[in-house]
Amino acid sequence: MADRQAAERVSCGERVLSFDDYDLVPQRRLLLHAGSPVRVGTRALDILCLLVEQRGELVSKEQLMSFAWPDTYVHESNLKVNIAALRRTLPSPNPQLPYIATVPGRGYRFTAQVRIGTEVSAAVVPHLTLPSDLVLPASPAIIGRDDDVAALTKSLALSRFLTIVGPAGVGKTAVALAVARRAAERFDGGVVFVDLSTIGDPRLVCPAIASALGAGGHASDLLAGIVEALRHQRRLLILDNCEHVVCATCVVADHLRSLLPEIGILATSREPLRSQYESVHSLAPLAYPHEGQSLGRDAALAFPAVALFVARANEAVGYELDQADVAAVAAICRRLDGIPLAIELAAPRLASHDVRGLFERLEQSFEWLNYGPRNAPARHQALLATLDWSYRLLSDREAMVLRLLSVFAGSFSLEDAVGLAGDSQLLDADLAWCVGNLAAKSLLAASFADGQLRYRLLEATRSYAAERLRQAGEEPWALMRHAELVLQFFERAEHDWRWRLPSDWSAVYAARLNDLRKAVDWALSAPSTAGIGLRLTAAAIPLWEGLSLVGESRLRVGRALACAHDLDDLDPVLRMKLSLAYAWALTFAEQLGPQADETWRDSLVLAENAGSVEYRLRALWGWAVLQSFTGRHSQVQARLEAFAAIVRDEDEPDAGPDGERLAAMTAFYRGDLDGAYARLGALAREHREAGHRPGIARFQLDRFVAIRASLATVAWIRGDAAQARRVAAVAVSGAVEIGHDVSLANALALAALPVALWSGQIDEAQTHLAALIESHHRRDIGVFGPVSRFFAGAIQHALGDADGVDVMRSAVEALTASNFLGRLPYYALTLAQAALDSDRTEVALAGINLAQDHALRQDEQWCMPEVLRVLGLIQWREGDHDKAEATLRQAIGLAEAVGAWAFALKAAVCLVERRRGTGGLPDAAVLLRDLCARVDQDGANPDLTQAFALLGALDGALARQVAAR
Repeated sequence: MADRQAAERVSCGERVLSFDDYDLVPQRRLLLHAGSPVRVGTRALDILCLLVEQRGELVSKEQLMSFAWPDTYVHESNLKVNIAALRRTLPSPNPQLPYIATVPGRGYRFTAQVRIGTEVSAAVVPHLTLPSDLVLPASPAIIGRDDDVAALTKSLALSRFLTIVGPAGVGKTAVALAVARRAAERFDGGVVFVDLSTIGDPRLVCPAIASALGAGGHASDLLAGIVEALRHQRRLLILDNCEHVVCATCVVADHLRSLLPEIGILATSREPLRSQYESVHSLAPLAYPHEGQSLGRDAALAFPAVALFVARANEAVGYELDQADVAAVAAICRRLDGIPLAIELAAPRLASHDVRGLFERLEQSFEWLNYGPRNAPARHQALLATLDWSYRLLSDREAMVLRLLSVFAGSFSLEDAVGLAGDSQLLDADLAWCVGNLAAKSLLAASFADGQLRYRLLEATRSYAAERLRQAGEEPWALMRHAELVLQFFERAEHDWRWRLPSDWSAVYAARLNDLRKAVDWALSAPSTAGIGLRLTAAAIPLWEGLSLVGESRLRVGRALACAHDLDDLDPVLRMKLSLAYAWALTFAEQLGPQADETWRDSLVLAENAGSVEYRLRALWGWAVLQSFTGRHSQVQARLEAFAAIVRDEDEPDAGPDGERLAAMTAFYRGDLDGAYARLGALAREHREAGHRPGIARFQLDRFVAIRASLATVAWIRGDAAQARRVAAVAVSGAVEIGHDVSLANALALAALPVALWSGQIDEAQTHLAALIESHHRRDIGVFGPVSRFFAGAIQHALGDADGVDVMRSAVEALTASNFLGRLPYYALTLAQAALDSDRTEVALAGINLAQDHALRQDEQWCMPEVLRVLGLIQWREGDHDKAEATLRQAIGLAEAVGAWAFALKAAVCLVERRRGTGGLPDAAVLLRDLCARVDQDGANPDLTQAFALLGALDGALARQVAAR
């Protein structure tokens, strides 16, 4: 039903190329068969589109490769692989006349008759969208585990933390998935599957869990981010393959279980985690007949191991168990020790052996176990024997390919495998044939993802094949080829960002993150491979920045720079890129110390020495952002003047708007609200579109979002509350749309949250705060940590919680200690106001002194009217009414001078309110009416509401005075 509702008819303006039962819609990049979508890889679809468009004509290999791989050199083998994939996807009704014919030595021709129209055969085209959530891995129906699944489901309900232990291949993951599906209704927050087999370092347990939760990237306190992602949710967390990271997993699981009793944890491991909360279930191998037991066919099938073997053999070759085979099948199951993985690997081999021959082959292959290590578990030996047998049945070429594929950390395509083989003795056609055979023999799991056939080695198979790779002496070469392949892939990332949609770009490159991590870790582990490790790290920078993986970028780029320190011959451009990425990572850290300044200075020097206009611009802009964060607005202006000079002299107009926005905000901080508003308004009109837009990889913040976040703040203070709330909402939704957490956190912290609080919209502020905390924790944007805590305290105070003042005070102290001084005067004066409201005059006085000191020191004139207003209120509270009135009048005058009409109205309301009880002000009504006229009448503004109430009271008093006369 959901798919049907998501469908739409092809519009009349779209061309549809039809042949037989197929419809090709090039504009939508869609192929249908009898009205149903057909999954086709991106490159293969490009090739098909060109062939069908030029139907009947010879299309050269060069034309096809240029069309499918623009701006990229690829070997002809890539084309052959994709042509082969298309032929499998599009079987012709006439095997003698395939849809795609080969013209030897020249190219290909599309042979079918093509009809051109504007409607597809079934007239239905589904929307193609990326999944919003991860789903549980697919697994075949398990056999012989009903009792285990029932018992484990009950145990999970009681303990909420369950570990399934057992030997490799016993079926722990399959049983865990079955339990999860049965127990899912009790976890309305959903089920999250975390495959820990993809990591090799205990320190990556937290990142793996966080990534699965969509809370990844926080390095300094990632565990807190995971807790926040799970808080108040009844979720089931599956931690799969824990045995190589037992201690780290135990620590994380204990912490989550102690803080979040409502979640469930289901772990699989070869040994218990030894957690204080853990219930352990030992999963035994499947039962099989004992030796010498005489059984009939039905009795034999009652044993789960036999039933599994027969079922898998039937699926593979249509095998049916008969009485004559019972003894041999029972013997095979005993020889395989009832391990499901071993049985599933063995059963399909009936394609080339009868049952007795298969048993004899197994007997021969396992003889070496008699001489194996005595301390190795017997079942582990049985699994290794099964893998050894399966491996020995492979041809030399198949075995080499299996060993080679073990270097992939996750799934891979046939194109990836071709690239990995590189200049080995394997021909591309041979490699494609071997990959297909390995999948048919169940040594590779095959699945479709985003319309592309992808393969993955099972964990046990990958581990076994990796060991064989080491034994064969091929590991260094294979890991180098893997690193080169990953490098080649990620070196396209920055170029692709300029034209791909953000969601498409993220999906393509984020899917290879584990391979990237593996390649970088390996390459940087030895001096001999550090060179490619540094290139890999530099190539990964656009991905880390595009996905806002701030913490990971800081750790990995920092490590790369440490390795580069001793390399005198390092490419200066490479050093420049690493230095600038590290400078950005330090700029978003929670502590803004001198190292960040030094790194930006070094980056600028490296860019100047390299003659790179692009990186001079990036370095000047980034350094300006750091100086803005640390309250050095006069220095920001100097950086931006140099930036503008390069834009002008080097003809780089596309960078100009980013410098102009930051310059406008600098002018705003220094008191030029009218000028800033005019400049930001012009930029907003110039950049109206919220679609794909450049700038994140270049200047860290999305331009469309940043302009509107800046405009929102200035608009509210100038008195246009309605515009402020409107553009703040657009900024937030724009950042959410592109999934860029740094842009989102910036828009929330610097615009949406203060505007919501100024407008008295506490519910809205709470929503924004939750989003800020989530993005801050998910991506380790440490610089916004104290800011989020400050707003949490401000909301507490607004809701009447007296503890909010202490939360705000702690946050202000943290901001001061971390050197995040930009806007500190505003935070300090807001603290002072809250403390005064709570009758904590000493805290208020300390806060306003801090605000006044930093406002003057940092030249933050924008909030000086508010500093003076709160100072006047404190003076009034202390009994010095004349001085307080003078200070409040000074606040009004300064606000009017800089165009801060909202602040002027706020100060006037405070002045009139207090003077009413002491005889009033002769000019009170005139003052309020004038200021009310200056601000927007339609937007939510509590001060305006209060001003109108005061005017009503003043008019009433005046009427009574007239009547009394």
